[in-house]
Amino acid sequence: MILLRLVVAAAHLCSLSDAVTLKWPAVAGIGVKRGGASSSNLSPKSPTSKSPVAPLSVLQTLIAGGGARSISQFVTYPMDALRTISQTRKGAKKLSELGAGVLVSGCFSTSMFAFPLGAVQFTVFGNAKKALTFIVGDAARNGGIAGTAVAITSSACASLASCAVGVPQEILKQRLVTNIYPDFGTAVRTIWKTEGLKGFYVGWGPTVARNLPYIVITFTTFNHWKTQELKRLEKTNLDTRTALRFGMGAALVGCIGTQPLDVVKTRMMTQAASNLKPYSSALNCVKDIIATEGVSSFLAGLPPRAAYLSPLWGAQFFLNEKFTRAMGEMNYKGQLNKIVRGPAPGPGRSAWVKHNGVVWTVGVPKGRERNADINTQTKITLASIDERLAQAGTDKSKIIEATVFLTNMKEFKGFDKEWKAWLPEGTGASRATVGVAALANNDKVEIKVTVAA
Repeated sequence: MILLRLVVAAAHLCSLSDAVTLKWPAVAGIGVKRGGASSSNLSPKSPTSKSPVAPLSVLQTLIAGGGARSISQFVTYPMDALRTISQTRKGAKKLSELGAGVLVSGCFSTSMFAFPLGAVQFTVFGNAKKALTFIVGDAARNGGIAGTAVAITSSACASLASCAVGVPQEILKQRLVTNIYPDFGTAVRTIWKTEGLKGFYVGWGPTVARNLPYIVITFTTFNHWKTQELKRLEKTNLDTRTALRFGMGAALVGCIGTQPLDVVKTRMMTQAASNLKPYSSALNCVKDIIATEGVSSFLAGLPPRAAYLSPLWGAQFFLNEKFTRAMGEMNYKGQLNKIVRGPAPGPGRSAWVKHNGVVWTVGVPKGRERNADINTQTKITLASIDERLAQAGTDKSKIIEATVFLTNMKEFKGFDKEWKAWLPEGTGASRATVGVAALANNDKVEIKVTVAA
């Protein structure tokens, strides 16, 4: 019955719809008209937001993810403490014996220790997704099977990387809650002295077995809902309410799917609180629970776990979006009056130049075969433009203007075919095509583009 109610709650959170009125503000006086609609393209994040944004540095991404996790865990810590106590083995003290103080024991220290966990999760996920999306192309950006596969792979990378800091943090938190140690400092010193480094990774197997599917389910579910919502509303960032409920709904889905693994993980980490014979392995733990307590024990702590994880991840996704947005706006404002130049392919040249929210770059068919036709050379040229725009923190969907140079205007149709296939559906540019006598390296085509940052 509890499981059914949680499934219904998750479905309800995901089905709610916010009424959004789209507004298209002019930014820096530049508007691009496409399909009868006037839109501003100076923001790579949100055409409907109050201020444009610029890409974050790796350090800023770490701060956004880590800060979101620390704050969220600090607020929801007592519910996680209740979940831990309810899942401990027979013989361990209950809340009535431990006292209400254990619900906040080690709250501040372990929440601060959660900073690197969130930092690693969001940074690895974001960068892995960006790299894989660049490799896969538009199919990943539009969601669907390719987008889901990218999200699953990226979240798996994030989960495995975060376990290095997540397992010690979990062990310290749960042993403080079950009153094995009186405070954070004593816990660290005692575990190091009596068990060594491996003591901080007891239950590593069950934790990875739980965290990997949980992070994959939660991140992938959130990413899928976010992609579909932004596509439906023609936006590029979520509003506060939607980010919060999508995060809570995704957490509930992950919670239900990994509950038995969480019970096994908790038993392995807190068995020192019981006077019963220790489990020899995770498999031994599973067999013992089934034999002595019944299968229903795998649902122990599900309500408090759901009550903890749902707001934790809802707040975490929401705060990460907020922090990312705030730092992106700060970066954009800092770049407005600066001229930023990309790598130099040669003396007196830059791969791209960015100023006042606009990027200029040129693509050539570098590395082509000697006898490559116009179609092949155009594909190579456009791919080089994609690469340079990505370096500058933007993409072809924000294209404003293009000037194309062809050495043979009779080959225009071959070029135009590849150009149309390259641009996302619904995107167009103010384009001019110029016939020239010759181009460097005997190339057939060269393309100069202006793109909003």
